[in-house]
Amino acid sequence: MVTEGMQLMKSNHTLTRRTFLKGSAAATLAIAGTGVFTEARGQSIGPDDVINAGIIGVGSQGSFLLERAVKVPNVRFVACCDIQEKNLQRALSIAKGSEGYDDYRKLLDRKDIQAVVIATPLYLHAQMSIEAMRSGKHVLCEKMMAYSIEDAKHMLRVSRQTGKKLQIGHQRRYDPNYRHAYKLVNEGILGKITHVRAQWNRNGSWRRPCPEPKMDELINWRLYRKLSQGLMAELGSHQIDVVNWMLGETPCAVMGVGGIDYWKDGRDVFDNVQCIFEYPSGVKFQYQSLTTNQFDGFTEQFMGDQGTLIISPGKAMLFREPRAEELVWEDMAHKEKIGGKEGIVLDASKSPRLAQKQVEGQKLEAEQDAKKDDYLLELEDFFLSIRDGHEPLCNARVALDTCIASIKANEAMDKLQRVVIPPEVYKC
Repeated sequence: MVTEGMQLMKSNHTLTRRTFLKGSAAATLAIAGTGVFTEARGQSIGPDDVINAGIIGVGSQGSFLLERAVKVPNVRFVACCDIQEKNLQRALSIAKGSEGYDDYRKLLDRKDIQAVVIATPLYLHAQMSIEAMRSGKHVLCEKMMAYSIEDAKHMLRVSRQTGKKLQIGHQRRYDPNYRHAYKLVNEGILGKITHVRAQWNRNGSWRRPCPEPKMDELINWRLYRKLSQGLMAELGSHQIDVVNWMLGETPCAVMGVGGIDYWKDGRDVFDNVQCIFEYPSGVKFQYQSLTTNQFDGFTEQFMGDQGTLIISPGKAMLFREPRAEELVWEDMAHKEKIGGKEGIVLDASKSPRLAQKQVEGQKLEAEQDAKKDDYLLELEDFFLSIRDGHEPLCNARVALDTCIASIKANEAMDKLQRVVIPPEVYKC
């Protein structure tokens, strides 16, 4: 989910994918052949220094992020940008004292800004992220990483060349329940994982009210292929990222079907998708996203020969197979019945990571983490990575893998074929 606010620029700054891609090769050569980033690489931000930040795109998702970002200690948002005045004024009321812009280039020209959050439509992610990193700024860009695989690889290369952090907004990696589940999965609590199922089901058109027809693409950009990669990008990419993470591998093939079968309103992206991803280990991952029925909502379900993990933001449950050995701590665990089956509610507060942090006095008690949603935890880690140099959990290399799988799924549905994803596709 990204904001509609920056999909179009002022007439003298109109951006298109064609003009962006036309300049990509020359830009890459220019970066490789100069030392313009030496000073940017040498910048040092201490643990107590204030980071000046800006945000580009402050529609629904951008303002949602900004409300959380202003809570991060020692971070000051000094600039907001959006071409829609109502969005911009809302952002300025959140980041009090910041300056407003309707042209993102003016924000990037500011030398006092060290980091930017980008929450614009998908097809603008690459251009804006690349220009931001070139201007010496670290970037947190909303998901999916980019409109095309080529765009995403270009972003990763520029991050490496400039030495700037590039984090992509697959925030489930920061959810305490997901992190706790990840640890248990890697300890073998499910045994050998053989199958995964996930879905993100909604009942709604995905179309937003539009005051006049000429603004349709600006507001409803998600519904048009020239601007959007549809359900696989906006919803499916989050869950593909989780599956890649939990399995520790990336898909080697995908097949699927989709269609515009219900919402006959001029859109040209599918209103329903169903795919099967194959992984090198033999795991099969079935994925579904609907816009006509919300039953089951959104969850990921990992099925192993010792148990099944069902997880979604806010809750994770473990269902043991009848033949699985009883866990040492199973009798002490909180249990609930769902669909006639008794499951163990996984409690992130029991995570050894949190217990260790408590011992070290670093104030990462479970109850404190529970007060923060995964978006805030994601933002905190982004700004911390700028200070101490660590790699964010969803850096550009991780996000590229997710982007590739999502785009290949669309290709498979378009061709009605099984599409192989050889290992070299993931290389960059």
